Formats: sequence, C-alpha cells, structure tokens
Amino acid sequence: MIDIKVVRLDTRALDKMISSLNINTDQAISSIAFQVEGEAKLLSPVKTGALKNSIHTEKVEENTYIVGDGVEYGIYQELGTCKMAARPFLIPALEKVINWANKTLAGIFK
Repeated sequence: MIDIKVVRLDTRALDKMISSLNINTDQAISSIAFQVEGEAKLLSPVKTGALKNSIHTEKVEENTYIVGDGVEYGIYQELGTCKMAARPFLIPALEKVINWANKTLAGIFK
C-alpha cells in the first residue's frame, strides 16, 4: 500500500510578514518557488537526465506557483512503489527552502 502525503503550506503568517516588508508578495513567492525548483534539480536522481531537466516552476495565478516535474515516472521516484524504494527530491527541496525561509525571517523579525 502506498501512503501519499500532500503537503499544503499555510502562508497566512508569511503573507502578513511579507506585507509588512512592503515588497511584492508575488515576487517573493516566485523567488521561493524557483529556489525549490533549483534544490529539487540538485536532489533529483539522475539516470538519463530527463527527470532533472523536466523539473519546472509554473505560475498558476497571482501568488500561486507549482513546482513539479514533466515525466510520468517522477511520482514513482518521489514516493516509491512496491518494487522500488522512494528517492524523494521535491518534498526534501521544499522542506529545505522552508527551513531556510523560517530561519531568515526569524532573524528579520526578532
């Protein structure tokens, strides 16, 4: 059985802090999304390079971005299968960037 975890980030507190900085929220979120993309490319398993090269960031609407891959087997690499261990790259990339952002913002708002 596959256990799928959906990560949903509550950005209300982050949005409030960003608005107090008087910067464009969409630009800040875009920057974070592209950082996640870069980390995911560094962490992705590479056999042919197709997975790594397919990782991209897409703007869905204002303040909403999706970082994902464009190959059909990316989900299996991320979560594994009954015959293959997971080789996660997107979730660890997101966690790394979130940790970095939390530390950075904690220093700013002391």
